[in-house]
Amino acid sequence: MSNFMPEANANLIGRVRKYHSNFYYVEAEGVLYECMLRGLLKKEGIEVLVGDQVRLDSVQPANRTARIIEVLLPRKSVISRPRMANADQAIVVYSLHAPEFDYHQADRYLTHIKLAGLKPILCISKADLSNSEAERLAISDIYEPLGFQVLFTSVHQPEGLEALYQEVRSKVTVLAGPSGSGKSSLLNALNPDLKLRVGEVSEKIGRGQHTTRHVELLAPDPADPSTLIADTPGFSNLKFNTVLPTDLAAIYPDFEPWRDQCAFSDCLHVDEAGCAVLGNREKLASSRYESYLNMMAEAREYKHESSKTSQKDEFGYKRIDRKGREIKILRLREKDRDVSRRRVRQQFSQVDTDEEVPFSGSNFESDDFPI
Repeated sequence: MSNFMPEANANLIGRVRKYHSNFYYVEAEGVLYECMLRGLLKKEGIEVLVGDQVRLDSVQPANRTARIIEVLLPRKSVISRPRMANADQAIVVYSLHAPEFDYHQADRYLTHIKLAGLKPILCISKADLSNSEAERLAISDIYEPLGFQVLFTSVHQPEGLEALYQEVRSKVTVLAGPSGSGKSSLLNALNPDLKLRVGEVSEKIGRGQHTTRHVELLAPDPADPSTLIADTPGFSNLKFNTVLPTDLAAIYPDFEPWRDQCAFSDCLHVDEAGCAVLGNREKLASSRYESYLNMMAEAREYKHESSKTSQKDEFGYKRIDRKGREIKILRLREKDRDVSRRRVRQQFSQVDTDEEVPFSGSNFESDDFPI
């Protein structure tokens, strides 16, 4: 902890470490401040994320409170689930057993992270539950040739924990994965003083219980403030309903050897004629391609739904109060709008009375005064 003591109402820059119960906890100069948002940020719709660099004012050193007045942009990266900014990498934690390793769900996490532009690492926890080398090879032989680093760890095996720490050292890392995969347990093993709550895996449904409720940046080594790891809530089903099909096809590493050989540059590698990927289908891991088809189906549905509402999205609607009654009117694009009466009056007031001001009847047909 720093001995730095700012003056009251000082202006500081810090990093958001946690958001909980409408409060943001920001570390600045080695001190953790409980912060509220400046009202203008709320009105502007600026979302403050864990990991954001922010500017503080109204700093009160005695009770360690402050106010966030600005988010420093641009962000280095943004992950949608778990929601976090400015991470350097993400480690997908999946257990070897209890619950069983799920290839399809792991593929979803890895692909989400690649779409966010981050380096994904696959960490297999609870490796001590099996002595089978074949089980480990079945996973590493699929993912390592695709460029994914695979770590096998256990809270009971120091060598795996040391390898994990070397990967996160001096970086901001997100731990992602389903509930029960062992994220909090791994952090406790790296630093027992964290004392994070962990839960048991349900024997009935084969899934872990939610013990982590919010994203929080933690320091596994208090002597090394540059190393931060985000413990995050588990998600059992990541959807691809905000991803365009072409973006998904372009990011999937399995297709790299043949992508440029397809007949069409926008080939989705599903059912197109002249697709070089389909021509080499037998060389793809079946689980990976099945995962891709499921994700692609969701992305295609998203594009289909978006195209149906594209005109509404382009123009949109706005609500106005007309004599105490709220009505909805079409919001036209700027180039399609007629000049409003207010604007015409301004034009007259800004020119000399001897000048001729052109106007037509269309000047008085405005979206401000719908007929």
